[in-house]
Amino acid sequence: MDAVLQLAESLMASPWLYLLVIGLATFDGIVPIVPSETVIIAAGAYAVTGQPHALGLFAAAWAGALIGDVTAHHLGRGAGPIARWFRGRRWGGALLGWAERELAQRGGMLLISARFIPGGRTATTLASGIVGYPRRRFVGFAAIAAALWSLYSVGIGMLGGAVFQEQPLVGVGAGIGLAIALGGGIELGRTVRRRARERAQKRTPARVSPRSSAVRAVCPAPAPDAT
Repeated sequence: MDAVLQLAESLMASPWLYLLVIGLATFDGIVPIVPSETVIIAAGAYAVTGQPHALGLFAAAWAGALIGDVTAHHLGRGAGPIARWFRGRRWGGALLGWAERELAQRGGMLLISARFIPGGRTATTLASGIVGYPRRRFVGFAAIAAALWSLYSVGIGMLGGAVFQEQPLVGVGAGIGLAIALGGGIELGRTVRRRARERAQKRTPARVSPRSSAVRAVCPAPAPDAT
């Protein structure tokens, strides 16, 4: 990671930085080994000085994120043997079942929120392809998610760079720290809401349908045999 940041820092005034950002964001959407947000936030901190250009950085981050997500979705669509292997495992079947239900219920909101969770976005985009989520709908929501994520990453970096304009490296660190704190807060909030829903479901008694109540009223249980 340090080597990647050093490479990005050496390219801040070069057009090659935009290609690096596209490549990292694309790779991160498929194999989340190197968080591309870190490089984008660092570049955003320097963008306050005019090098790199903030709009160009946003466009590069957006393009790379969209390419990565669409590629992961298509890999999921073509992952027949992998999908069968997943469904053959209890945990894999449960995971794909969850993805299918969530995509049916929440759809775009799930795809947008997952983009802000490193690792979670790859699992969601792959699963969307495996369960056959409509391609055009996926691309539309993925484009929105990539735009919001790019705006967030560049904006966090520029905020850190503006606050510590005389010390760009401190601005980079502040931007990355703020992004980690916000990401942790989002994940904590998501966990709290999920557990609250689970507790509410456990407390809610099983509902008896009106039809079954009517059947029991019309057909009462037979009286016990007196003999």
